[in-house]
Amino acid sequence: MNVVTMARGVAAVMSLIMAVYLAVDGAHRPANMFLWPDVAVAVFLAAAAALPRRYAHAGLIFAFGWSAGVITVSIFSYVVRGAFAWPNLGLVLAAVLMAALLTRSLALSPQGPRPGRAGSFGGTGAGAGR
Repeated sequence: MNVVTMARGVAAVMSLIMAVYLAVDGAHRPANMFLWPDVAVAVFLAAAAALPRRYAHAGLIFAFGWSAGVITVSIFSYVVRGAFAWPNLGLVLAAVLMAALLTRSLALSPQGPRPGRAGSFGGTGAGAGR
């Protein structure tokens, strides 16, 4: 299984976890300061998992980075109240690991992350078309 396929699966599972959490746990109440960031996590992960392969690396790296940031802040909101959210730590570790694996797969690619190549970050930058 290649890294992008694995990352798509992890993103889909994490998106589903966030959607279920928002729907079932009562997190959708207006007083929840993490409501919109959590919604964005679920949407970004789902959208990135569905991107065409050409844009998948960039989209998944962004979505996992966003997720790690939002959920890390959530963890520390528990810490300041004297608690710890172990399941959230698992989500952060999964997001950071997947972002790192995706980045590594780009760096180790035989052609490297060149502009305009399928799976790269686009083709409009300096040196495009070399």
